[in-house]
Amino acid sequence: MELPQEAVSEQLGRILASRGFRLSERMQRFLTYCVEAAQRGETPKEYAVGTAVFDRKPDFDPRVDPIVRVEARRLRAKLEEYYSDSGANDEIVIELPKGGYIPVLRRRERRQLAAEARTSIAVLPFANLGPGGDEDYFSDGLTEELIHRLTRVPGLRVVAWPSASRLRGRETDLGGIRDQLKVSLVVRGSVRRSGGRVRITAQLVDAPSGEFRWSESYSRDMSDLLAIQEEIAGAIAATLKLALNQPGRIVTANVESHSLCLKGRYIAWRRTIESLRKSIAFYEQAAEADPGNAVAYAGMADGYILLSEYGDMPPSEAMDHARQAALKALELDPFSAEAHTSLAMIRSHAEWDWAEAGALYRKALDLNPGYVRARHWYGLDYLAVLGRFDNAEEQLEAARELDPLSPIILEGGAYLQMYRRNYERAIAELQAIAELEPSFHKAYTAMGRVYSLQGRCREALEMFDRGLSHGGESPSLIAAIGQVSALLGDRAKALECLERLKRMSRGRHVPMASFAILYLGLGDHEESLACLERSAERRESNVVSIGVHPLFDPLRGEPRFHNLLRRIGFLP
Repeated sequence: MELPQEAVSEQLGRILASRGFRLSERMQRFLTYCVEAAQRGETPKEYAVGTAVFDRKPDFDPRVDPIVRVEARRLRAKLEEYYSDSGANDEIVIELPKGGYIPVLRRRERRQLAAEARTSIAVLPFANLGPGGDEDYFSDGLTEELIHRLTRVPGLRVVAWPSASRLRGRETDLGGIRDQLKVSLVVRGSVRRSGGRVRITAQLVDAPSGEFRWSESYSRDMSDLLAIQEEIAGAIAATLKLALNQPGRIVTANVESHSLCLKGRYIAWRRTIESLRKSIAFYEQAAEADPGNAVAYAGMADGYILLSEYGDMPPSEAMDHARQAALKALELDPFSAEAHTSLAMIRSHAEWDWAEAGALYRKALDLNPGYVRARHWYGLDYLAVLGRFDNAEEQLEAARELDPLSPIILEGGAYLQMYRRNYERAIAELQAIAELEPSFHKAYTAMGRVYSLQGRCREALEMFDRGLSHGGESPSLIAAIGQVSALLGDRAKALECLERLKRMSRGRHVPMASFAILYLGLGDHEESLACLERSAERRESNVVSIGVHPLFDPLRGEPRFHNLLRRIGFLP
């Protein structure tokens, strides 16, 4: 069926204005060229695409330069992402089949649109109707656990808690929720706990129409809490004519232990060193209350991994604690996607067992394809550091689809673009994060890092100052300021930063990679390499990024750097 040219042009404009294309001029040019050629009845050849879209010179040889084939693969992935996300309800579909550059233009049947739209859902934070705000951990925890249960429904895209929680208080703004989270179904409800009883109400609402699809109220003893959550998830799945997979995560029947886990998870989302310490303490208390609570041990493992990443503990000590907790969680619950994910991170970043880490990540995603942290860590901290950028992008795009408003997830995509040396795209993505969450300090520090790689050092320092004002002082930020100051010729400032790092290291753990970066700015490659070697000896987690991080490009010709890559497992 031939589609009206005006309708196709309108659909093309809609795609180009979407987030995935808006930030990539190259993808915009490529798709526009292919669609307009198809409308003219032309058949674009690889050579023509290379010269017209990618500015290759007349002597361009597609047999030698694969730019068009590589970008075509990315374009197909971008179109698939668009139609699984913001374009899920679009009537006209533009596809680029493999092996050619002529797009297929088709119209979806309305019945197909309705069926596809039913597969996306957001569970908004349940309202806390208890007597005080100190019960928010309880209502938020129940919401997050319900999200986890719904991720077990095959064919159902469930928005992750960080993105859903950003829409707190907007339960009646169904149109806004639909547009921001790209869902057609919304679950909302309330929780009231009093003594040993709990009352929960839940509703399933059709976002486009506001029609109630299902609702129910439960008033039970606290000991029935987990059964209520299972009933809600099962009722939603049944309403959508979908199946709720078994087995699920093994959870404790101990009310005290479960409540402590909710507190641990609630405070961990603040992502500060202090909150992570408190989170681990809650999980430890939960394990004491019920030694068979696998969720408590999985939470401990994640907490220690993040403390290692944030530099609060020596990496060997933090990862030892994390390893013990993850193995205990798996012993208690072999089906824990969370514990598999934590152990995967330990195997890669503390033990450099890349084959085992990859197997653990894949197992975690088999157990729960909707577990965002597994997608995020597998994409950024495993596939990307191994240089498998296309595979990494697939995982990070899947994570973004599940958690579209999470600055941490979005930052991962920007880092991947930096690793790919796509600096302009990385900056565009980081600017979008800063607009979404102006107080997210990592967006500014990462932007400064990319500016420095482009030689825009004064702009880099401005971004580092913003990061400092929002997130405070950290070893990596001091190192970045020192390195860029050296590049600007301010050696005194760079040496001042070096002394500050040394003083800081007397009272807390400072990653040796921070020293290595600063020495690079000072032009001292020998000392920089020595710091990276010490970092490897200590098994510091950030040393694994040196294989792909452009900051270390000046060292790539050094035999000692090659030996380091071989030692970590990146070279045979």
